[in-house]
Amino acid sequence: MRMPTLRPSSLQDGGAGVGSGVISGLFGVGGGIVLVPYLAIVRGWDQKNAQATSLVSVSMAAVAALITYAVADAVAWAPALPILIGGLLGAVVGSAAVKRVDSTVLRMAFALLLVVVAVRLVAGGGSSAEASAPALTSTLVLGFLVSGLVMGILSALLGIGGGILLVPILVTVFGFDQLLAAGTSLAVMGPIALVGAVRQTSSGATQWRLGALLGAGAAVGGVIGARLATALPLTVLTWLFAIFVVLVAARLIWQAWRERLR
Repeated sequence: MRMPTLRPSSLQDGGAGVGSGVISGLFGVGGGIVLVPYLAIVRGWDQKNAQATSLVSVSMAAVAALITYAVADAVAWAPALPILIGGLLGAVVGSAAVKRVDSTVLRMAFALLLVVVAVRLVAGGGSSAEASAPALTSTLVLGFLVSGLVMGILSALLGIGGGILLVPILVTVFGFDQLLAAGTSLAVMGPIALVGAVRQTSSGATQWRLGALLGAGAAVGGVIGARLATALPLTVLTWLFAIFVVLVAARLIWQAWRERLR
């Protein structure tokens, strides 16, 4: 494994941190989709180091953005707990199963599912009405727990942030609006990312110092993205998220294609 070298903070690092934070705050997802390629391609880091270190920044951005969503009353706190529990359990299960699954086929199948989800999100132009979280029942608690479990497993197997899975589930299955889904997702993503970073510290994969430096920029970007999300019409926010989902799907297909060619 190539070990990363820590260089002084640079304009590039700051830009990558802020950019990842804006995406995190705007859509309620982890910023790893920006930071991992940045650390792997620009800095030349090993993929495992890049993914682990990005989790530090992701957790900081999530907390900063979450505060903005909470002030706007756009976080469903009660559903977040069973989702978080399921997500942490799923991450453990997914990590144990990752070597036994054909990730190439899984990436391709999941990418196609994301395209379908994107189409469903914008069917009819997206929702323009605010929606509140449903009152918790035992059935709903189980549903949220299972959703978190699925999110955690697929995140570990595919190496992508759980928000890209959780937000569409909350919108299409549980009837959340895009803003409420994003805020609730951030309440779950922060702790999960932090636990992931801590778990990978013993192997030396998590570089906390650079992660915190990137996280400082990501926290600023998270607030910017969250403020933008709370200011945009729900229809516009939904369409922007759908476009983002399609871009993530394209990236997964590209990764699967590269793996097939090896």
